[in-house]
Parts: sequence; structure tokens; C-alpha cells
Amino acid sequence: MSLTAQLAEPTADHPTEEAEFLWRAALRDRLATMDVWPTNQCARGGSVQCRDLGDLLITDWECGGVQGTRGSAAARGDAEALVLFTASAGRQLIETAQDTLLFGPGALLMMTTRATGSFVVPERLRKRTVRIPLTALSPFDTGAGVPDCLMLDANQHPLAGLVQDYLVGVDEKIDRMSPVEVEGARNALLVLVAGMIRAAQAPELSQSDFLPFLRRRLEAWVVEHLTTGAIRVRDLAAAHNVAPRTVHRAFAATGDTVGSIVRAHRIAGARSDLVNTALPIAAIAHRWGFCDASHLGREFRRQFSMSPGDYREAHAVA
Repeated sequence: MSLTAQLAEPTADHPTEEAEFLWRAALRDRLATMDVWPTNQCARGGSVQCRDLGDLLITDWECGGVQGTRGSAAARGDAEALVLFTASAGRQLIETAQDTLLFGPGALLMMTTRATGSFVVPERLRKRTVRIPLTALSPFDTGAGVPDCLMLDANQHPLAGLVQDYLVGVDEKIDRMSPVEVEGARNALLVLVAGMIRAAQAPELSQSDFLPFLRRRLEAWVVEHLTTGAIRVRDLAAAHNVAPRTVHRAFAATGDTVGSIVRAHRIAGARSDLVNTALPIAAIAHRWGFCDASHLGREFRRQFSMSPGDYREAHAVA
């Protein structure tokens, strides 16, 4: 959990090939899989500083001119996540399927790994990222759902500024945190992020807002019934007096499916039990609707790249 540094620029100890390997590995493991190349031969590599709040990966990056492209999370085999970006120096031009964004100091950018597009860093850039698995956000109210791309001005959106300040506070105190305090700090950051997403959404309900409103109600129903058995679309539809196809449309509006939302909440519940209780893994699997411990293990490795037992050993608060 302490701050560690990994130099990925070419040096006598790290020749160019090794430096590029370290840099690309950091991008893959702490952001997402992408194709990246320098804008010129003098701009290779950069520095990386890492520390984590449980499953939330906080990384400081410094790099020269670089550009890249990214496909969908499904095509790349990545677990779905939300990535927060802030910058202290430099600019980054980002092209998505819907928009063109100029990201730099004073802005807080949120992008999911579902978003595709390209980016260019024209010159030196210093930025911070926080990679948040979507399963981590599942227990928190994000309103109409997590947008694929959203950029906020920290001066105009108080919660965006508060998130930036909070991360500075984490820097100062993380080395002294106990496992219980790390878990508390993790959850506090997720509350802030969920609130920031809700605050950025339109507050008034209109005809066009019906599906986002319905989605919130549907997801709340899912959470309430997770431990009571299978979650079926027809039961969701009957409980809310809508047609099954309307249920599908409500989740599809944010790029989700009923199955993906149910799975995310089940994984989030299992993770919480692993960290906060001494329940046997088989009991946790049964409680959260997995067939058995092996089924939970497969889903858990897909999301966290480690087994439930290894995750408990690394992050348990007790």
C-alpha cells in the first residue's frame, strides 16, 4: 500500500526495450489494454508511481509525446472499469465515438473501459489516474448509471474538486493506514465518485428521463433480491409493471445488460465478505448466488486477476 516508484524511461539500468516493456505493462495493468507509440523517438517511456486502496489503483504518470488507440473492453478481454483522470501539467487530446475532448489541469475526466477511441499527448504530460472496477461501484448509487465518458471542470463542480483534494490527502496518509482504514478510505472515495456522477446528471424527471429513472428502480430491486435466488427479467418486469423489453432497454441505455449488473453486484458482495468477514469461501459463494466456490473463483479471477483466497490474504481487514 505504500508509495512505490517504477522508472520506465531508458537509462543505463533500463535499456530502451526493457523500459518500453515496463511502461506498456503498467498501462495494461493499471489502465487498460491499448496500442501506444511515441510521437517521436525522443519521447519514449515515462515514470510511474503506484499505490492502491484495495482494488482501486491510483497511479501518477509522467510521459513525453505519445499517441494511441483503444478498442472495447470486451474485444480486449479487460474487466470493465471506470478510470478517473486528473492532470497537473500538459494536455491530452482525446477522440471518442461521440466527442473530442481537450483534457488538462483543472479538469476531471471519467472514462469507462467500454469507451473506444484514440488520444494524443503532444508534449510532456503529468497526470493521475484512479482505476475503479465497475463491480466496486455497484453497491453505490450512481443515479442513471455510469457514463462511458464525462469531463467536469473542478472549479464548477464542487465534488470534482473534492475528489482531487481527497486524493491528495490519501497521498499524505496512506503509508500510515491500517487495513481497516484503507477499506474505509476506499469506500469514502467510492461514495464521492458515485455522488459526482449523480450530480452531473439532469435533476428533473421528464419523458426522456423515464428509462434512467426506471433503471435506478430496477437496480435497487436487484440489490434487494440478490441473496434470495435467481434474478429473472420477467420478475423485474412484473415487479415494475413494464414489459421485459423495457427492462432490457433501461439497462442497454448505459451499455449494460441485466446479467452484467447482477454479476457485478454479486462480485461486489463477495469481495466485501472476503475482506470484512471470516466466512468460508464456499459459504460466500452460496450466499451471493454462485454455483460453488469454483464458480466464484472463475468470476473473481476474471475481475481481479487473483483467486478469492489470495485476495482475502492481501486485503482482509481483520
